[in-house]
Amino acid sequence: MCKNMDDVKKEVKKLLKKLGKSLNLPHLDLDDNNHCILLFDEKLVLNIELNEPKEALVIYAYLGEVPLENREVIFERLLEANAFWNGTNGATFGIDKQSQTLVLAYALELPLRHPETFEENLANFVETVEKWSSTVEHLVQEVLDAQAENDNYPPSYRT
Repeated sequence: MCKNMDDVKKEVKKLLKKLGKSLNLPHLDLDDNNHCILLFDEKLVLNIELNEPKEALVIYAYLGEVPLENREVIFERLLEANAFWNGTNGATFGIDKQSQTLVLAYALELPLRHPETFEENLANFVETVEKWSSTVEHLVQEVLDAQAENDNYPPSYRT
């Protein structure tokens, strides 16, 4: 556990300042809620949040809504990837229960052991989010297509 949260905040601010310089965003910083948002390619929204109680920097992105019906196919694929971070490069899938939106999150314990790798970790996370955004989009479409096909059959023939 960190002895001084002010030191942790200073570290995060320093990391974000360096990242902001790399991204040509000189004023990149946490807001009053210890949160900042980055937009990549006008479509990928990346959230960076300082979780003070857990002394962690949490990076996360929303990947899209999951249909309420036949979602098992999607969840099975995500759980396979989640197992031992096999397909997530250390990130973890979750679901926002209220919005039924998938979330991919990556937590960095503070203080960072190797702060010089922060930008590389962030870039790897962005690649992982891009990969899974596309995969989830395809999985959702497959589920919706299967449901639409099933709906074309009389009730006695439906699966």
